[in-house]
Amino acid sequence: MYFDIMENGSSQMDARLAERLRGLRRERGLTLDGLAERAGVSRSMISLIERGESSPTASVLHRIATGLGATLASLFAEEERPEASPVARRADQPAWRDPGTGYLRRNLSPPGFPSPIELVEVVLPPGARVAYDAVPRVVGID
Repeated sequence: MYFDIMENGSSQMDARLAERLRGLRRERGLTLDGLAERAGVSRSMISLIERGESSPTASVLHRIATGLGATLASLFAEEERPEASPVARRADQPAWRDPGTGYLRRNLSPPGFPSPIELVEVVLPPGARVAYDAVPRVVGID
């Protein structure tokens, strides 16, 4: 069952997420302070996440994605690779669990495959709620 995979791979996902956030922030020429101001998340929290020392909640990740001008799904995406397959086995689909709510998010889109769409599966435990801030977003969506 994929919940077991998620439990065993959480530190690996935190490390992957840390690398991706750091890379996107640097690509956009943002300092930790700059991203903190744009995202409304403390500089120290962003630093902890980028070092893989903190597991952020979905709400915090949403705010960081907004500050980066990116989609939440793109925070979990791999860099595009020309040799990437257009199909991904379930075991190769990155999954992440929100430590605050137990919300599980799995990227269904094949890792590294260039595509204009991002497919995501979300499993929300009964009674759990994930609140996202209603902030204007400037993300290119087709």
